[in-house]
Amino acid sequence: MDTLFTESTGLMVLLVYGIFAFVMTYWYSKGYNDTKESFLVARRELNTFQGSLSVTAAWLWAPGLFISAQQAYVNGLVGLFWFCLGNFLTLGAFAYFAKKIRQWAPEGFTFSGYLKEKFSGRVQALFVVEMMFLAICAFAINLIAGSKTVEALTGLDAGIVSLLMVAIAILYSFRTGLKATVMTEMIKMVVVWTGAIILVPWVISSAGGWDVVVSGLGGKSGLGADIFGTPFAWGVFTGFGAAAFLGHMGGPWGDNSFYQRAFAIKEKSIVPSFVLASFVFIVVPIMMGLLGFVAAGSGMEIKNVGVTNALVIAEFLPAGAAIFFMFMVFSGLVSILDSQFASVANMTGHDIYNKFKVGFFGADEIQWARYGMIALAVLALIIANIPGMTLVYLFLFFAVLRASVWLPSMITFLKPGLITEKGMFWGILIPATIGEILFVSGKLGYSDTAFLGVLIAIFGSPLLSVGISKYR
Repeated sequence: MDTLFTESTGLMVLLVYGIFAFVMTYWYSKGYNDTKESFLVARRELNTFQGSLSVTAAWLWAPGLFISAQQAYVNGLVGLFWFCLGNFLTLGAFAYFAKKIRQWAPEGFTFSGYLKEKFSGRVQALFVVEMMFLAICAFAINLIAGSKTVEALTGLDAGIVSLLMVAIAILYSFRTGLKATVMTEMIKMVVVWTGAIILVPWVISSAGGWDVVVSGLGGKSGLGADIFGTPFAWGVFTGFGAAAFLGHMGGPWGDNSFYQRAFAIKEKSIVPSFVLASFVFIVVPIMMGLLGFVAAGSGMEIKNVGVTNALVIAEFLPAGAAIFFMFMVFSGLVSILDSQFASVANMTGHDIYNKFKVGFFGADEIQWARYGMIALAVLALIIANIPGMTLVYLFLFFAVLRASVWLPSMITFLKPGLITEKGMFWGILIPATIGEILFVSGKLGYSDTAFLGVLIAIFGSPLLSVGISKYR
């Protein structure tokens, strides 16, 4: 396979990032492994600057870096629009509820733990299972994106790269938990923003200017320039846009990372942190999407559309720029790995520890948190290395699942008491199961039920939750 760089160059990039991240986190997070509160929620002392970058980084997964460019190239403006819309709106919308959960549980650690007190242990277990599953998929999707990018540019085996990514992330996460994660998230956003505002305009200039971008707005087929009103636009909406938009809007509700930050940020800084994060985040997928338009407008034939932006940069810019992009991607995706390490550690160190602590291993909360990190790494590595596994498959699968808890959770904040314990449990479990089966069946080509599955999972859950509660 022809590659732009050698395997040794790829290894050097990984090594440089690993050393850099370890040195920075070693000093910044020193002493944050002495108590449960230090390890899991960074002593609840993150300010607005730290909190906004941490929230942004926790939301900027591989899809924000890669699927945005892929959708722009494959489906044009309509694909990028539906990918970005929910991505932008959701963090600001979640800010109010993040503040509420902190006020209701000022010494809390997880949303699932709060649900145990409000409803029952089985409702807590339902949310823990959903959030654990999301963490595994999130970990795997970022492993795939990072390893495939390095493999495409250097020829270094993706399996080896994924192992190195895990090793680097766990090296510092294992020691001091969330505080180390926040440091790498701040590094990530500085590096990613630097790359976006320098590399993308440079590519556009080298490719022929904004005329190339405009000519690529329709994507490689030329049909995607209209967001509404065409059969192509409707097909993109039903096949991708609906799941992406609704999945993004419900995303924070089903992801423990954001509740963890609500408990870790100073209370007065919670709303500003989440609102500011929306604006910091959206710049990145828009800029990456421009690279997809360049690919379409310049007539590039891209076989591996999952790394469209990497291939466009390699095509139009010098080798040094592609190396920086590789470093940018690697720093961004490894940071997501440690974000999910922290999230799972939070649940295993609090929810699961409190359930099984008596007579089981004799471990304390921090040891349980570290057991969760190890289990996450093993499971995600297995999934990431399944032959044929792609970013879009994982993204769409968990996007629907996490969004199924969105509206019932929101209702419990807006109208406490409207949903009972039975309504919360069965009202989420039944639609989520049916909707996920229909959605996956449709996406795999066995039926034409993907869009129906999205609707059932997301809108069926609040209807059934309230219905069962009223009946009881």
